Amino acid sequence: MEAKTSPNRGTPNNSPRASSLTQFRMIVVSVTCATLVSVVNNIIMPNDRLSSSGNRSHDTPQKYPKTSKKLTKDQHINTFWWPSPEEYGGILGKIHDFQNPSDCSAASAKFFVWRSKSDNENDTRGLTAWAHAASSHMLHALTDADQPEAGHRILINDDKLFPMAKGCEHGPETRECYFEPLTNCKLSDVDDYETADPKSTKIKILSKPDEEYDRSVRTLYTSDSLWFRKVKDMYSWTGLGFNSQHSTIHMTAASLAYYFRVKPWLRKEIDERLRRNIPLDLNPQRTIGVPIRRSDKCHGHALEGSASGELECPPLEEYLKKVKEFLEFDPRIENV
Repeated sequence: MEAKTSPNRGTPNNSPRASSLTQFRMIVVSVTCATLVSVVNNIIMPNDRLSSSGNRSHDTPQKYPKTSKKLTKDQHINTFWWPSPEEYGGILGKIHDFQNPSDCSAASAKFFVWRSKSDNENDTRGLTAWAHAASSHMLHALTDADQPEAGHRILINDDKLFPMAKGCEHGPETRECYFEPLTNCKLSDVDDYETADPKSTKIKILSKPDEEYDRSVRTLYTSDSLWFRKVKDMYSWTGLGFNSQHSTIHMTAASLAYYFRVKPWLRKEIDERLRRNIPLDLNPQRTIGVPIRRSDKCHGHALEGSASGELECPPLEEYLKKVKEFLEFDPRIENV
């Protein structure tokens, strides 16, 4: 939905509450979590640094041109994620290398298998809840539950149905329908608890997320709980040292970014939708974005197979009222 921009926008009159402020261009885009993921991935994981197969490129580091102070932050974000091969690719590069060993069958390889719920077909968790669990399990694996001196584990998910991938037309009905695999290792590389000797010392199935276990166990399975172990030292395993670009908060962001590496077909579809809906002349400095939560976030929704809502969603008119109030304080805004 788009309205004509007033010709005198950006030039406030004597009154801060000019009548022309009611005229602005409204751009309505239906945004899903996957859309946001694609946007983030295009920023922090340029295609020339990570192939569609998930392999990190070790060619000549990307050269960034000299830029003004205003763009320093943008440059900082890119150089943080993929500084250079010599710097081991930053945190994201560390995760990738740990998750993709050269030999998954090696005796030194240890695994952390993320099990689905027993009634996984009725798992109503949303994408954000899945990502939270994935980030936590990955940190558990990378630190072997706060004991990185014992080595690390490779996080791998089982091949049970991913509820949001039912009827997938682009791959298996697992998370790999939409996202790149967590690892190049296969389930055939891990020790199968269903066929293993009950007395085997190679396998351990956690009874609860924070249960202690022998770090020498080759294959560790998550408990059947939706929850996960909280890792205290999320960062020191990287060996990168603490500085402005490498810290605990960046570790969390990197683990989420690694989980959300979308498949090429989905990236292409999202990119096409964004190009159709976002004008080429959009000026971010004269634009405000208004996230509007709907669907299964709201109480009283009728979406089958989804969890009950979490809050009372205000009507659209309330959002528009607040937008108009905001516009009265900044007459330069052109897009909403």
